[in-house]
Amino acid sequence: MEQLFVSSSTEETQEIAAHLASGLDKGATICLYGDLAAGKTTFTQGFASFFKIPRLVSPTFIIMREYPITSHPVIKTLYHLDLYRLNSVQEIKAFDVEEIWTDPTNLLIIEWPDKFVDILPQKRVDVFFHATSENEREIKIIKNK
Repeated sequence: MEQLFVSSSTEETQEIAAHLASGLDKGATICLYGDLAAGKTTFTQGFASFFKIPRLVSPTFIIMREYPITSHPVIKTLYHLDLYRLNSVQEIKAFDVEEIWTDPTNLLIIEWPDKFVDILPQKRVDVFFHATSENEREIKIIKNK
């Protein structure tokens, strides 16, 4: 299933993410593709808002952040992983991602997944960001089963 959205603001990007989050009945792996400043972290902040996480910041320098979720009956932890600085499959596996994405109580959001597409789970949601102007983004969401 594929959906295309156009966002003209940070708030709209976060609303699109919250809409996607509202449809989750269990944990998932969400892969965010796009250039620097395309809206990936802003999108993830929309997930955080939906799950009542008060503050979410980019994990670029520490690679992964973990946030507890108390507002959902099944999903209990949001993991935000930024692969920008990683260069090998061994480095990503050191974060136990395979364990994280197989647990239905975990929501894993990955920025820069294209670096390691060969190890990503087949069942995932791919989100592609394309800046069409300084403030406007096309956001394509593909649910892979």
